[in-house]
Amino acid sequence: MFDLPHNFGDYTLVALVGRTRGGILYQAIQQGMDRSVFMELLVPDNPEGVTVEDFIMKARTRAAINVPVLGTVYEASQVQGYWFVTSEQLGGFSLQAMLDRRETLSVKDMLKVIETAGTICGKYERLQTAFNLMEPRHIFVDDKSCVRVMNTAMPGNFHEEQSCEQMKKLGEYLLPLVTPDVPGATRMATLLGWMRDGQNGNRIQWEQVMELIAAVREQLGLSPRATTHRYTVPAEPARKFRMWMIWAGMGVLAAGAGTALLLFSGPAAETAPSGPPPAPKHYPDFSASDHTEVPVTIPGTGDLIVGAHEITMESYRLFLDQWSRLTPELKEKYSHPDQPDKQNATHVPSDWEAMWKAASTPGGKWKGRRITPRSPVVNVTFWDAWAYAAWKPVEPGEPRYRLPSRQEWMALGALMETGEKGDKTLVIDRYSNDYDLKTGICGMASGVMEWTSSVEKDPARVKEPPGPVACGGDWRYPGITDKVEYLRSRDECRDNLGFRIVRPVR
Repeated sequence: MFDLPHNFGDYTLVALVGRTRGGILYQAIQQGMDRSVFMELLVPDNPEGVTVEDFIMKARTRAAINVPVLGTVYEASQVQGYWFVTSEQLGGFSLQAMLDRRETLSVKDMLKVIETAGTICGKYERLQTAFNLMEPRHIFVDDKSCVRVMNTAMPGNFHEEQSCEQMKKLGEYLLPLVTPDVPGATRMATLLGWMRDGQNGNRIQWEQVMELIAAVREQLGLSPRATTHRYTVPAEPARKFRMWMIWAGMGVLAAGAGTALLLFSGPAAETAPSGPPPAPKHYPDFSASDHTEVPVTIPGTGDLIVGAHEITMESYRLFLDQWSRLTPELKEKYSHPDQPDKQNATHVPSDWEAMWKAASTPGGKWKGRRITPRSPVVNVTFWDAWAYAAWKPVEPGEPRYRLPSRQEWMALGALMETGEKGDKTLVIDRYSNDYDLKTGICGMASGVMEWTSSVEKDPARVKEPPGPVACGGDWRYPGITDKVEYLRSRDECRDNLGFRIVRPVR
């Protein structure tokens, strides 16, 4: 709906999360409160037929639910003609992200997830409130094993079938998350099977699930979960005999006392990684973003939307300011599959502070050359360029941005009518020698060389493995649009190497 980043009242939309029924979900920053939030925008004339009244009623229903583990609804309002609802951005990773990466949960965290879901179902039942089923994308676990859930309450009356269906779905999608060959794994798999399929044809209840979980906690030496919420039963030593009877009734003792004893042996040890560093508290004016693009028809390839110039320092600064605010899931999503340490990559170019200080100072120079916020960003690695292109949002349904291939870059260069023109400036200027009147593209023959997405063998180093490729003229050697350089590493960064982005035409 919007070309991001986008100022929206007190909020800045920074990333597209996905579609909802009748709306679009964004990650946003509330400037006045200095916090990241989820923002759902109602799409006018949406195909689902969700009205403003429906949208606001859903927000009010969720705001009325007061459960600490549920994400908080902040406000519902209208800005620029659009109705929106903001809510708490939950920390950590969603279960869906863990499923996508084929990761697993510890037994302790698995117990917390089931207990949390049961607590929420109990709250909905007490309030007699309808709800949408909690899916893996709604449940988050952070690095301190804290479980939080996005609010899925809906206007309407509670039906017990919803709660039963929720238990069944949990049994289905939690099973692949069980860590194998650890104490408690067999019991967890058994319990999840009962939640999904019932026991001996009989559906089990949430109260029974919580009793079984309390028994698992006690036998593994885990601390009981102390809460008064419905469906959550603290484990107590006095109940030990009753716990055994429940498991026996479910068929455990039918397999033999020895098997039952084996299922209840051995606590598991766990450690939690340290949390991420705090995000910087600086918010730029996003209206200053200067990215422009032009449609180009490449012979033999077709139409391509091409950045009219290299990505500038100003545009890249906006990216850096927002990258530090992204959830770990989005950082993984926007990183190249082969990039090491995706979650901790900052994408800050080498010597960035000195570069930006010079660029933002009138007449400022960096390494003896005059630069401005409209100068091409340099000292960026391939990983930096890739992440920027993947992060740069597009309207729903539009193809994503990416780096051009070497073949596409060279085909673009062949279209240029600038010939051997070009100069040694590092300031992007429509009136420079390197502005092509035919295509509206500048910087192909000067400015900086540009990263491509290609990985190829260097004809001069045939015994070495393929490496990344950069193309174009630069401020050192201007006027060359067919220059190709085979680099040795995607980690390489130089003061004459930047990038531009492209995207296919839908």
